[in-house]
Amino acid sequence: MSEGYDRVAFTEHVRDAQARYGSRAALARLERRGGSPPDELTKLERNFIVQRDGFYLATTSDTGWPYVQFRGGPPGFVRSPTELSLAWADFRGNRQ
Repeated sequence: MSEGYDRVAFTEHVRDAQARYGSRAALARLERRGGSPPDELTKLERNFIVQRDGFYLATTSDTGWPYVQFRGGPPGFVRSPTELSLAWADFRGNRQ
């Protein structure tokens, strides 16, 4: 788990839920160890991603409700311009 991910994903509300459901202690140990992998995507990961013809984009609201969308296109429509970013075409018709 990358350090950047921790900052974005583990908000105060998420940490509270982790504590309620019993996973907070283990994740806190991982954070203290500092053994998180870097945020950068490796060349192998980037090559895998750009060959896909679709992926799911998922987020969640502060209330915990998920929102998942499929994004699809010809292989190569997802790009990784840098080790820290992904980009994709937003094809007309998805109305999002």
